[in-house]
Amino acid sequence: MKSGKEIQLKKTLFHVIGLLLTAAALYYLIDSFLSGAAEAGGFSNLLLFDPLLFAISFLLMVLHLLAAAWSWMLVCSVAGAKISFGEAFNVHFLAQVGKYIPGKVWGAVGKIGLSRKIGMSSTKTGHALILETLFIVAGCLLMSLPVIPLAARRIGLGTTISVIIVVASVAVVLFAAHPGAFKKLLKIVGSITGKDFNIEDPGFANILKLLPVYILVFLLQGVAFVFLSRSFGMHLPFYPGAFLLPTAVGIGFLAIFSPGGLGIREISLVWLIGIVMISIEPGQASLISIAARLWITLGEALAFLIAVVWWGAGRKEKKLISSSLQSSGES
Repeated sequence: MKSGKEIQLKKTLFHVIGLLLTAAALYYLIDSFLSGAAEAGGFSNLLLFDPLLFAISFLLMVLHLLAAAWSWMLVCSVAGAKISFGEAFNVHFLAQVGKYIPGKVWGAVGKIGLSRKIGMSSTKTGHALILETLFIVAGCLLMSLPVIPLAARRIGLGTTISVIIVVASVAVVLFAAHPGAFKKLLKIVGSITGKDFNIEDPGFANILKLLPVYILVFLLQGVAFVFLSRSFGMHLPFYPGAFLLPTAVGIGFLAIFSPGGLGIREISLVWLIGIVMISIEPGQASLISIAARLWITLGEALAFLIAVVWWGAGRKEKKLISSSLQSSGES
């Protein structure tokens, strides 16, 4: 059996390697952007900005964030916990900070801790987190389907084989969400951790109802990205342009060594833009991928601030109600 020090050393090494790879990806991205800007005759020649299109993109991105909070509320409901939209919004966006910490677990840890404060058990929150992860992966895979023929052509793979692989992957992911398979998975986890996980069977039909919700979440994100690209002067078509960012998000999500998919998502997006846009200005794809990261981070930061205020107001209201009830009882 491995000692605690050996396990900790491996974790530390994994995080260091992950940060180095992330730094290398960011260096490549920034270098590509600067080289492209120099080739275009300067940054001013590369930057074409339309405030109206940017405002539309930001509005759609806000709708995407609201849909993401809604999806967390629904997935908690399937896991057996009824929470309000406000509670889902607060938990989802207060925990978002954790995704930028190396290790990919701190967002989940945050959700478990915050959910406990609104009355959800750790078991139900864990169930919801696993379902959320499965549907994020399945949603991103499905959103990548329109991009696959172009990507397969670029790397020399057969389109049919690539589509079959993705469809089979989605089927495996959805099968893992089936209550029967899910309970077996929890038994394995329980035998390893020594804990007994008891979950209610929500019914596979109820679980499958979540899939269109996650597709809507990613579709809003993708359409918003098309408007963002156009606001920076790139005439990205809606099809398959709306599927590029969700595909890149999926790649970043699976890159467990990269906090928030940082660097990996951006390089993937540059490559995906390159297979859709035949002729673009040098450095423009890098500029838009960097802008997309800052754009969605700005949206998440605003959602985080709203959640901080909303959460604080809710906690204060509960304390006032509790003290009022205690005063009534004493009198």
